[in-house]
Amino acid sequence: MTTMHDNIDILDAHTWGPGAHDRFRWLRENDPVHWDAKNAIWAVSKHADVVYASKNHETFCSGEGTRPNMPTKLSIVDMDEPRHGQLRNLINRGFKPRRVADIEARFRQFTVETMERIQRQGECDFVKDIAVPMPIEVIADLIGIPKTDRDKLHHWSDTMIASDGNYDDIEQMSKAANAFAEYVAYIEDTIEERRKNPTEDLVSVLVTAKDGGLLGQDSSVNASKMPSDHAVEMAKDELTMFLVTLLIAGNETTRNALTGGMSQLIENPAEMRKLLDNRALIPKAVEEIVRHVSPVLNFARTATKDTELRGRKIKQGEKILLMYPSANRDADVFADPDAFKVDRDPNPHVAFGIGNHFCLGANLARMEIRVMLEEILNRMPDMEYADGPPKTHPSLLVRSFTHMPVKFTPTA
Repeated sequence: MTTMHDNIDILDAHTWGPGAHDRFRWLRENDPVHWDAKNAIWAVSKHADVVYASKNHETFCSGEGTRPNMPTKLSIVDMDEPRHGQLRNLINRGFKPRRVADIEARFRQFTVETMERIQRQGECDFVKDIAVPMPIEVIADLIGIPKTDRDKLHHWSDTMIASDGNYDDIEQMSKAANAFAEYVAYIEDTIEERRKNPTEDLVSVLVTAKDGGLLGQDSSVNASKMPSDHAVEMAKDELTMFLVTLLIAGNETTRNALTGGMSQLIENPAEMRKLLDNRALIPKAVEEIVRHVSPVLNFARTATKDTELRGRKIKQGEKILLMYPSANRDADVFADPDAFKVDRDPNPHVAFGIGNHFCLGANLARMEIRVMLEEILNRMPDMEYADGPPKTHPSLLVRSFTHMPVKFTPTA
């Protein structure tokens, strides 16, 4: 007997919208390594298999592209070793503890100012007024973007992300291409400015970063074929594409984690009460938010040789799709997986990925969610929906919340 789930279209953005967790549960229980014939891709839904494929990057590589059916590669996300590790080491120089501490201090000040303005009103759209500006502030601070240009960053990021999984929408794809071109032109100007006048931001760190060599002008040299003692360089086009990825990944994912997390606290008042009674639970609550929301929906990998996963024969060159929201609700790993529990422990979620491509900005994202929770618990502990649950937009890459009107007791 066939069911509606046998013919699941895993690359349709709507598959990842309402009803997704029911569909994914069916896959985990009935066809955990599912061949989607329409899209010629394997859907991998179990936690153990997502972890296995992520950690075995020699068998399941990123270098053939991590966005299924997307022509553009996303910089470091789409690289294999050793180049991926070389660039990752350079980028990590921009995330040194003192720099992150400085960002947190400025971010908390921004958050307090934002919350103080909102708490007098007694209502707001959580997405527009809180979740959107907060991550943009961190990314802009990291890159060194002036405050006057931060609305542009928001527009470019939103427009680029809206195209993922909506490739048949010519108008949407055209807008995304324009946004990409505008942001790249802006970033290239920023890079040239930092070459001449470096500051302490991430762009300056990467422009001047060198391991026995200077920053290259392009990436035509195949770094993976260089001897290990050769200078490690970050080419200009690699830096540009990294900053595109940073805008999309750092902004969209955290924004949706913030909104999704707050919606769960509103829908689960007993969990909110636990946090109000015991602030020491906030770090665990942060992990539960990213597990339950799973802001990044999936990434693809490509088989480098014939292999098997749960007895299914995967041929060299075939793609697999790592389904993070499904892995994060696997009953073999998480007790009562659909429940939201701020004190869940242990919590081995894969919301930030796992293995060599583990999210570079995970600690920044954790910091942003933690600061938001602390300030909302202090200022708006009785927040509730003003107009029902949050509204979402179909996306194949991220959980995309568009509106969440909320109300709370106004305070001076």
